[in-house]
Amino acid sequence: MEKLDFQAIVDSKFDFHCNEHIALFCDFERVRNLTVSDILVEGFLFAVVTHGQAQISLEDKTYQLKEGDIFTCKPRNIFERSMMSMDFNALLLFLSPEYVMQLSQMVRREWNYSMFSSSHRILHADEMEVNRYRLYFDLLQNHLDSPEAPHKELSLRLLFASMAYDLYDLKKYQEEESLCQTYSSAENILRQFMQHLHDPSQPYLNVSEYANLFHITPKYFSSVCKRLTGKTASQLISDEIVHSAQISLRDGSKTIKQIAAMMGFKNQSHFGRFFCQKTGISPQKYREGKTH
Repeated sequence: MEKLDFQAIVDSKFDFHCNEHIALFCDFERVRNLTVSDILVEGFLFAVVTHGQAQISLEDKTYQLKEGDIFTCKPRNIFERSMMSMDFNALLLFLSPEYVMQLSQMVRREWNYSMFSSSHRILHADEMEVNRYRLYFDLLQNHLDSPEAPHKELSLRLLFASMAYDLYDLKKYQEEESLCQTYSSAENILRQFMQHLHDPSQPYLNVSEYANLFHITPKYFSSVCKRLTGKTASQLISDEIVHSAQISLRDGSKTIKQIAAMMGFKNQSHFGRFFCQKTGISPQKYREGKTH
């Protein structure tokens, strides 16, 4: 599996504008026809589609991106496939997790890990908003390429803070539009559950513990999940644990014992039995690429 991190950016032959925490890329001419699969992204991605269309596969789902779409993605997501139209172009920003943490101290609500509480997000910007992001990228590129100066880093952070407010406003506006729909109590419970389940800073809980969070009985909680998704709460939790474990196993940077502990299992054997029951193969065989 290939990784997209700052070492890969430094080693690449593509025209990145970067320092040790920030990388900009604005010319897809040389990458449109590349066939690359299984890329583990080790930083925060922010992309604004300026021309054409693209199709990306992420977390076993396929998404269509069109002109004006803004795509954000948190670290440790695996891009499995991508296709671009011949006129596709985008403004691409890659930030290290450490730098995003530093930015979150400057813009506490707007640009922090809560902006990426889901693994990825697609917003849509109008022409004026896209042009504004073009200006941001021009200024960021200019700063990155300029000689060192006493306030260069502060200028960069202030630019990111301004971008953060714009992104937050766009996100809030589109969420408010969505909330104009009438959500039932059951739908609200499911949305809160899915947000908690996909939050990497939160441990995995069992059905009773999740039900306690929402002040409902486990039986009612599972009935809500089953009615709205076709799966019980237990199945949804198991699916997310399996998916997260598969990413870690494919990555290879942690031992199976470490992955078991990270997933909340008492020991490696317990994790192995769970993974084999859900996937039909052992964690070791999955890591080795054996699917049968």
